[in-house]
Parts: sequence; C-alpha cells; structure tokens
Amino acid sequence: MSLLTQPNELTNTQPISCMIYGQPGTGKTTLALSASKPVLIDLDRGLHRVEKRFQCPSLQVENYQQILDLLKSGELAPFDTIVIDTLGKLVDRMGDFVAIANPKFKQGDGTLSMKAWGAIKVQFSNLIKTIFNMNKSVIFVAHEKEDKDGDVRFVRPDVSGSSGKDIVKELDLMGYVEMKGNKRTVSFTPSEKFYAKNSLGLPSVIEIPDTKAGNTFFQDSIVKAVEEKRKADAELLERYNKMKKSIDKTIAGIKDVESLNNAYSELKEIEPIWDTTIYWKHGIKVASEKLKATFNKKTAAFELAEE
Repeated sequence: MSLLTQPNELTNTQPISCMIYGQPGTGKTTLALSASKPVLIDLDRGLHRVEKRFQCPSLQVENYQQILDLLKSGELAPFDTIVIDTLGKLVDRMGDFVAIANPKFKQGDGTLSMKAWGAIKVQFSNLIKTIFNMNKSVIFVAHEKEDKDGDVRFVRPDVSGSSGKDIVKELDLMGYVEMKGNKRTVSFTPSEKFYAKNSLGLPSVIEIPDTKAGNTFFQDSIVKAVEEKRKADAELLERYNKMKKSIDKTIAGIKDVESLNNAYSELKEIEPIWDTTIYWKHGIKVASEKLKATFNKKTAAFELAEE
C-alpha cells in the first residue's frame, strides 16, 4: 500500500485557515461564528457582545498554556471550526509564553527580542499544524490598524511586532470587513487601501447578509465557494493528466513522416490546459528530430530532407 496521496485522491473538505479583520463594531466575531460548528478561543473576552442565539462554547483565555491544554484535551472533538479572537491578543499571550520559557527573550526595556519573535512564529506555525491535524478549520479575528507608506494610508491587521507578515503566510485567506453605506462586505483581494489574501479563488468582495434568518454566512458562502473551487481545480487536474497521457500515446504512434504530420494536425487542434501546448510541441520536436524531418512553413507540414 502506497504512503503517497495522488492529487486526484485529495478531498475537497480540507480545513481552511482564515483571518477576518476590520473596525470594531463591524460584526467580525459574529461573522467568524457563522462557520460550521464553531468553538471560540476568547482572548478578547468579547463573547458577551455577540447576540445570545449565536454564542457558542468558549475558552476564556488567561494564558497561552490554556490553549495548548485545550488542544490536547479532546474537548474539541465535536467542533468543526476553531475561532480565535483576537489574533493580536493571541500573539501577545504567545510572547508571554516564550518569554517565560526563555527569560532572555525579553530585553531590558521589556520588549521582545528578534529571537523571541522567531519563537512566536514557530508557535503560530505549530498551532496551525495542530489544528489542521485535528481536521478542523481555524478563523482568526483581528482589529485593524492604520499604517502609512509615504503619503499613502492603508489598513492592516493589528498584530504586535514583526509577526504580522509572517503569520499571513500561514493563512489561506485574509478578509477585510467594512461598511459600505448600510451594507457590510468582506474583501479578500488586496488593494491600495487594505491588506488581504485570496489563495483559494474567492470573489474579491462578498456582501455579508443580515442575521435575521440565522448566522451561517461563512459556511454557506465562503466555505461553499472554496469547496467548489477545489472541486473545479481537481477536475481540471484530472483532465490535464488525461490529456498528457493522450498526447504521449499520440507521440508514441509516430513512426514516419506521414504519422508525424497526422499527429501534428491532431495535437494543434486540442484546447490547451496549462502547459499542454508546450508539452506536445516538445514531443513533436523530439519525434521530428529522430526522423530527421523539418517543418516546411509554406506547406505547413513536416518533410524529409532530400538526399
């Protein structure tokens, strides 16, 4: 039995790692809790502000060790999604955790050293891996912070120190929540105004519906769109692999100039997928060189050089 998983054997229900950030009061926590079977790691102690019918079991966090203990406890088995609110507070608690383990990580002025931020990055990466190994998705909630690049103002997640950009690399999605008139939207495509990340092919801007009929937006819209994208990608990959096998079979059937021209005529008509045009042209080139045939541009056909 092979230990390797083939691309066409991958499931479309792989966990998702996501960050949602924006201004206070835009419903970020409620949005995150609209994912499937959520549990809240409440570093911000803000669950009481969520409408009662949308509240869920939570860990009221005092230190990072509590989170590690929860992950090992088995209590998370009934849940599909771990919501961590807020990311900024998580990084702060991680900073305390690594500084307790290694007091040298704290400098004389009380700030963390570069090595400490490296240790935080490792902790964050391990957290994502642990959650994924449990086959659960994770959604981080964060506040926004205004920043400047020269005269250009933009917003980014409010995360301490140098860890923000490193953390984003670990995520599939980062969405910016904002009010546009009376409508709330979440945007996953980066712009000059805000940071975002959209590695799973979601629409760039999605309108968030009100919660009168319930709170299932993340599961119904975002997760569904991701699963459809993954399914489409898997189907395209399967077509791609089948096309390459068909090209190989056609190239293998080239025995003379006539079959070379027949193969060329057949292959140039296929609709390309990714690099299949380059693939079959290389095969034709190798076959023509073996036959010592050259391409005549006037006749648009291969022919043998005259003796």
